[in-house]
Amino acid sequence: MEPTANAMPSATLGQYKGLPITRRVRPVTEKSVEQELRRLARAHAPFAPVEQPAARGMRVTLDFEGFLNGEAIPDSKMENVTVLLGTGELMPAAEQAVYGHKAGESFRFDFTYPAEFRVPELSGQTAQFQITLHRVEQQQAPAVDDALAKELGFDSLEALQADIRARKRAIHEANADRLAGAALLDMAGANLTVALPGAVLDQNAERDMQQLQRKLDRSKFTLELYCQVNGTTPGQLRANFRRDAERRMRSVLAARAIAEAEHITVSNEEADAEYARLSKLHGTPEAEIRQVLTREAIASAVTTQKVQRFLIDHADITSVVEGE
Repeated sequence: MEPTANAMPSATLGQYKGLPITRRVRPVTEKSVEQELRRLARAHAPFAPVEQPAARGMRVTLDFEGFLNGEAIPDSKMENVTVLLGTGELMPAAEQAVYGHKAGESFRFDFTYPAEFRVPELSGQTAQFQITLHRVEQQQAPAVDDALAKELGFDSLEALQADIRARKRAIHEANADRLAGAALLDMAGANLTVALPGAVLDQNAERDMQQLQRKLDRSKFTLELYCQVNGTTPGQLRANFRRDAERRMRSVLAARAIAEAEHITVSNEEADAEYARLSKLHGTPEAEIRQVLTREAIASAVTTQKVQRFLIDHADITSVVEGE
């Protein structure tokens, strides 16, 4: 365990402005642009009616209704429903029944409900389902052309390509900033004057050793063999884990000290925006994110991000595009 903010040892800042660093940016290759174009083309390729039997990956439009002892099951009827086969939009039994049938065909299949179904009167009962297949469609060969670009809101294929390049370049620039900011914070942490609690560093190293051992146990891999493959020893592993713990602790202390020295703070609005960003990123309700991450933890994370941005803005940076 690492010390909490209130239990952190006092630290004196060393140099943190004007730190030299090479900021490396991945290039946007034409191959990656073409791959994205092909992905977009596949996603937007049109479907057209076919006379072949329905199969996985095809799109079908159908009517669907269930019957029990000759009587229609309430709320089971669906009309002109369009689904893509193989995506789980239909219950498995219905999808299997659709395979092999052509547009215009009607057919039935039996389905036995689970013994403890959510509707008690259907539990354990065998029902008959009627399907009428109106249309079977197959996705056409994707075309990378001006028509695709215009469907996506661009004047031409060249404009779409330019947009893809710009978006990829922005992602690569942001990633370069993230790596450079973390490296600069490590440098600032290394320049701190601080007496770190050795016992805490040892505890962190031991925790990491135990996590590695559990991972190896799950893989049926021994620590001895792991060390042999990686050309190391348990003692060297432990020493590396201890150095990692020291680096992390120094970075935390540096971020805290720099924020205080440069009056870097996080407003409630910024914390709320980070909760919203995490909710969108992970597809999880914001209320659940708030239950897991306290406002103090969010504020600390955003503070670190702002400190890293400050370090980048005040560093002696050489930016290079890899491969150029």
